[in-house]
Amino acid sequence: MKKTITAVNFGNVVNVYVGGKLHRKSCATPELADEFFRICNDAKANPSDENVMNVLGFLNETTRMAMACGMETNIETGDVFLAGFNTPVPQDIVELVQLYSEKNYNVDSIINFWKLLMANPDVRVREDLFDFIRQHDFALTDNGYMVVYKAVAYKAQDKNDLSEFVTNQYLFVRKHWDTSVKKYVVYRKADDTLHITKKSTFKNWDVKKKGVTLMGNLHDLFKNVDALIEDCDTVYTDKHTHSMEIKLGQVVSMPRSECDADPYQSCSYGLHVGATSYVNMFASSGNAVLVCYVNPMHVVAVPDSDNSKMRVTEYFPFAMATYNDGEIDVIEEAYFESDYTAYEKSELEAMVEIIQAEERPLETAMCALEDDRDLDELQKIIEARIVDLV
Repeated sequence: MKKTITAVNFGNVVNVYVGGKLHRKSCATPELADEFFRICNDAKANPSDENVMNVLGFLNETTRMAMACGMETNIETGDVFLAGFNTPVPQDIVELVQLYSEKNYNVDSIINFWKLLMANPDVRVREDLFDFIRQHDFALTDNGYMVVYKAVAYKAQDKNDLSEFVTNQYLFVRKHWDTSVKKYVVYRKADDTLHITKKSTFKNWDVKKKGVTLMGNLHDLFKNVDALIEDCDTVYTDKHTHSMEIKLGQVVSMPRSECDADPYQSCSYGLHVGATSYVNMFASSGNAVLVCYVNPMHVVAVPDSDNSKMRVTEYFPFAMATYNDGEIDVIEEAYFESDYTAYEKSELEAMVEIIQAEERPLETAMCALEDDRDLDELQKIIEARIVDLV
């Protein structure tokens, strides 16, 4: 980045030539202008990359924010990149990372979200997805997954399944009751319905007289819910075709080539998930609402209209949402992330093998824009994510 730097100070204004190009900087105070003039003179005496970037960072707010957050800027285009990569970071992500950094907030969820979104082959999704989730009530996990909702119908009518009930009640107690889940037990009544009560209350019951069966401590059951899910007979299905089989803890996917990437089509081919406002409209009595993770890499279409649903090629249903009187109890905590990260890691490793065979790692959706990035960039993105998951 060796560039010739010359500068002149006129009170509150500093004119600086960087590589033969004139920049005029109006500063708020003479003191600020003096500081900038000193930075320019340091770069003139020693035009190192760091000193030149200090000048450019003072001149350009985007460059300054990027530098403050450990990002890089293309001086000619103004594009911002995560260090070491060549896929431009959307401005709204840059600004939020900068805001978080200034307030000393943890930026892991945002950076990890972008690392996953970088792998998405559709430039429209990469540019629009973050603004979309910011407009609606989507949450991000530390690993960068989106927490979304899916209204489903029952395919097998066992609505009182233990794993479903345990997940639902655990999330509810954690969110709404200022107490420990360890204080509660799950029991089944003679009519086969499931309930919870305080452990201290249950100890005083005559279980034979009341006709109840102790299923276990709510905390312990939740810790072992994976085993419950494996034995679960409850099967959900999509509300549109009623042809899919959906179960908690199992990835739901469809080929990307069969999905429609057109953002102007609100209803088209793909797996539909959304925020609470979408599910509130779509769910009906007798439906279940599942809480799911979505990897930003697998988003196919972000709606152009004011619509809180999107199309994806893959989602991971991990819990039931509490759904009462037409309203969803929003859940913001992650509970089964490790299950999905293990699946994602194997998926990414397979993608690297595809790239090494000089092929594109993800299919092209219908109406999608072609990904014009080279395979080296995609391999760097995917391998960096694998390192994060190890």
